[in-house]
Amino acid sequence: MTAASMGRQARQITKGFAAHLAGKGERGTDRKVRRHSIDVEDRRARVSRPIGDGTTAGALSWIDSLLKAVSEWDDVQRAKGGARPLGLHGLRVLEALLGRRGKVAVDFRTGRLDPELATIARAAGVTKTTVVRALARLKAMKVLDWIRRTERTGKDGVFGPQRRQVSNSYFFTPEALPAQVAQRLRDLLARRRLRRSGTMPPDNPTAATRPSSPELRDLLDRMEAGIARASGGVNASPPSGQYPLSGAEG
Repeated sequence: MTAASMGRQARQITKGFAAHLAGKGERGTDRKVRRHSIDVEDRRARVSRPIGDGTTAGALSWIDSLLKAVSEWDDVQRAKGGARPLGLHGLRVLEALLGRRGKVAVDFRTGRLDPELATIARAAGVTKTTVVRALARLKAMKVLDWIRRTERTGKDGVFGPQRRQVSNSYFFTPEALPAQVAQRLRDLLARRRLRRSGTMPPDNPTAATRPSSPELRDLLDRMEAGIARASGGVNASPPSGQYPLSGAEG
């Protein structure tokens, strides 16, 4: 090692030590940590909520209903000549976070949901950049939100990063959805509850599946025939083994 390099190293050590004593070291060594991040042990980072009622049956019912309500809203906005709020990639990322595309583990009871962006990207079949954009759309539509988190590195007293960034903690916000989407979600959940309880009215068993909004019903009526022909029908049941943390086999 040359005298010049030794001098540089000595200056760096001295500068770091002085910053540490002044209480400024953490900012410099942890500059890769995102702003407004919260330590995983902080109670503010505990944002998980049960999925549906926390049971396997209730969670799967809630997931199917949310996906249907949001997908219909996306189609309706496009049919009205506007831009899709979510689009294909937004819906794929939502399906991935709900465990419908495998790879992402969902704990129905606690609602713990903290996959890495790379995991979400693999599940949705898109790039990490696309995931970030899709998450922004989902957040703008009030479907979900998240908390940025960090954890300590365990290097206390050692020069180097004291904290590192870890995956976000995601949670769903159905109470903040646009009014028509929230009402549609309630309609679908009510229909499923009636079906499970065996109290579905026999005179018009399909009425409860229709949206409450006349505008939404009219647009859906005009789209459903074409969508059904194009898709050949959709199986709403998730493939086997997609919910490892909840013990659901699909």
